[in-house]
Amino acid sequence: MDSHSNHDDHDESREPDRGYEPEGRALPGGLSLAANGLRFEPSKPRLEPGERTDWTFRIVDGDEVVTDFGVAHGERGHLIVVRRDLTRFQHRHPELGPDGVWRVEDLVLPDPGVYRAFVDVVVDGHPTTLGFDLFASGTGGIEARPDSSRRDVAGEYEVELVTDEITAGGTTRLTFEVRRDDESVPHLDRYLGSLGHLVALREGDLAYLHVHPEETAPESGRVEFSARFPTPGRYRLFFQTKPKGELVTTQFDVRIDA
Repeated sequence: MDSHSNHDDHDESREPDRGYEPEGRALPGGLSLAANGLRFEPSKPRLEPGERTDWTFRIVDGDEVVTDFGVAHGERGHLIVVRRDLTRFQHRHPELGPDGVWRVEDLVLPDPGVYRAFVDVVVDGHPTTLGFDLFASGTGGIEARPDSSRRDVAGEYEVELVTDEITAGGTTRLTFEVRRDDESVPHLDRYLGSLGHLVALREGDLAYLHVHPEETAPESGRVEFSARFPTPGRYRLFFQTKPKGELVTTQFDVRIDA
């Protein structure tokens, strides 16, 4: 069969949706290849480092391949790939075929190591984040990361995380300011329907938080998010935005104490 199973939306036995929560708050997701009755099935988990591969995967519901997906943030699917030392970040939008096979052209795992692939989909109105490990053969080193970092540079742009206090358990407002030549950029274009995009990964298990911004003025040069970090620990934040139509990706390290 080429369609997803007919789940009862009111079935109280369904486990909670992972990866999203209303009003911009996020629950941990991506810790499992199966959740909410769905399972992430990649075509192959091993790739040669540095080689471009046309990679495919499916989302299955029991014995059935899911072919009907809702749109979230302008796309029917989001694929995030990051090495397990929290480096080598990629954000892709795979193409869905009528047979339920998602295709990613020219996927590259740039260096040896273990990578985590996260896929965000919406099925029957329920957003779900699933995760699967990918392997690039060879001996890979582990890159050192700062304990905390609040500034990053991408090309001609400098981005600063201007939030002072970040706590676990409650909602935290995260504000990113984008500057060029020591001045705030005059305008931010929309990316995936918003002024910015943010992924947070928890060190250790790579618990995945995927949140989107509050409404802010495009002329402010700032993007704000409401996020909830579930536990103390170290997190790496990957922030994307589009000043003057140019997509930039920056990363920040945050330590949240108990």
